[in-house]
Amino acid sequence: MLFTKSNTATRLFNAAPDMSALVIDEMLKDSAFHPNLGGVTKGGMANHYPMTIMSLQGLGASDEDIRNFRSTWPRYRSKISDDLRLMDKGVITQENWPDYLGQANMLADFQRVFFEGLNATDDQNAYLLTVLERLQYALPMGLFHPLIRLSFAMMHGDKGLIADALAYWAIRYEDLYKRMLPPRTNLTTLSASAAENWALLRAAKPQVSVWGGSLSVCERLCSEPVLHDIAVAENFFITEENLELKIQEIGDRAISLYLYEPALTTLHGVTAYQALADITQQMLDSGNGARPVLAELWQRYWVWLTGLYLEKGFPETLPTVAEDAQAYVDASDWQDIAKGIASVPEVHAIKMVFSCKWLYENIEANPLYKAAAINVLAEHTRVKPVALD
Repeated sequence: MLFTKSNTATRLFNAAPDMSALVIDEMLKDSAFHPNLGGVTKGGMANHYPMTIMSLQGLGASDEDIRNFRSTWPRYRSKISDDLRLMDKGVITQENWPDYLGQANMLADFQRVFFEGLNATDDQNAYLLTVLERLQYALPMGLFHPLIRLSFAMMHGDKGLIADALAYWAIRYEDLYKRMLPPRTNLTTLSASAAENWALLRAAKPQVSVWGGSLSVCERLCSEPVLHDIAVAENFFITEENLELKIQEIGDRAISLYLYEPALTTLHGVTAYQALADITQQMLDSGNGARPVLAELWQRYWVWLTGLYLEKGFPETLPTVAEDAQAYVDASDWQDIAKGIASVPEVHAIKMVFSCKWLYENIEANPLYKAAAINVLAEHTRVKPVALD
């Protein structure tokens, strides 16, 4: 929530009980800054500071580690009100907020509206689902950073931070999908696996004339009907009933594609996957009513990830841990990996290791998650990388 001189002293900053006092203080201070560096909403770089602080907390970093990271962080964040002069215009309401999506100058209005909505409800998850159902069409915008911030805000527990994340998503809004995803017509069939779906894509070799950088290509591919028809096809579908199974299968594809080509987009494919998996688990903790909207979110993530697979040339095979490296992966301790990356002042490396560790512990003990974390650490330290086949 946007903190000003008038409300900082009166509004209680609530956090989950496992948050350290230092992390709470850093998150409180950062909430005054724009979610993108320099306040550049479109085409700018996300403010990774709060996401990295939360990742360090999740990795068990000490206060000293967090202070060390803080001392290395470049100081080009912009304060929402003091630097950018973005003020709440009092225009947006609970009823009309969808009419203002994509308007960067309405950040403070969105923060207020979502904060008021969260405070007014007795069922936070139900309110979030109502908002996410509308925002889902912009799921991949900004390399998923609004989604990632929402996951961390929900972990933290403060409603103001949750409102901030939703407001970030709202100002970054752009309908990337352009149409409803194709419906299933045969409800009696069982879904193919995610790996089988990509094999179908590779066999079809779709011709899509989209050129440019990886990030831009993947965003534009989200609206390609040919990709919709293959990624969310009759033989592969994500439903309320098979949600957990498909999440596990999709995770294997995401981490495999990252290991095939470690890059900014494939890395965010994993960190976004982890964020959506975390939000899904938190939503399902309060019952099954969230499943329909969650299934839609996962369908849209899968369309984006399949577009990324297409952009990478739909490789026939994806990496696995080499047979003679498996013992090394098994013997590597997550605590040691986490401790090693906590001293590396690189935001994406810290976030990636956090995501891999969380996924290994909460979704599936897939050795590829640990191998990826080790290899990220190896890029910055003397740790031996994992050999892949």
